[in-house]
Amino acid sequence: MVHELVFRAATVEDAQAIARVNHLTWLDAYRGLIPDSDLDSLDLNSLTDKWTQNLVATNSREATYVVLVGDSIVAYSRFYPSVDSDDNPVSIATIGSMYVLPDFQCKGIGRRMMEIVLVAIEDCAYVEATLHVLTENLKARKFYESLGWQEDAAPIIAGAEDETVSKTRYRIAVESTRRGAPSIRS
Repeated sequence: MVHELVFRAATVEDAQAIARVNHLTWLDAYRGLIPDSDLDSLDLNSLTDKWTQNLVATNSREATYVVLVGDSIVAYSRFYPSVDSDDNPVSIATIGSMYVLPDFQCKGIGRRMMEIVLVAIEDCAYVEATLHVLTENLKARKFYESLGWQEDAAPIIAGAEDETVSKTRYRIAVESTRRGAPSIRS
């Protein structure tokens, strides 16, 4: 039976399900791109705690959205004011995460989620959005570029000690993103 997709704002009660999607998508997307030790050390309880904290945040200019198929969360995305030192956090948001479970990828869910997130970003009075993607994650880069995101800055090196990962920042203007965006349930 095919279920309708439901896009809605996340609640604190969604923390464990979001953590599960976080865990599974990282294992799938980043194996071979970041150190195996980082992936092998992912802990569902710690991720649930992190998501609980994210979801009780009181900043009205940040939000997390989820996609449900039936009663199961299969994707999520989170944005907040930019933390990049060369951006103005009043006018620029960062999409800090956007993940779709592997079994639900390439079905238009990510594209529709991005439309919703960009509308929400515009509703929060941001005029641009950025995101960071692993430079070697060609699948994700192709996806974002297909949606009109433009490579914005030289690669950023992130990591601890000798374990470093190159990231590339992308940027997009968010005006006029309302056309064709699916509705969001509160």
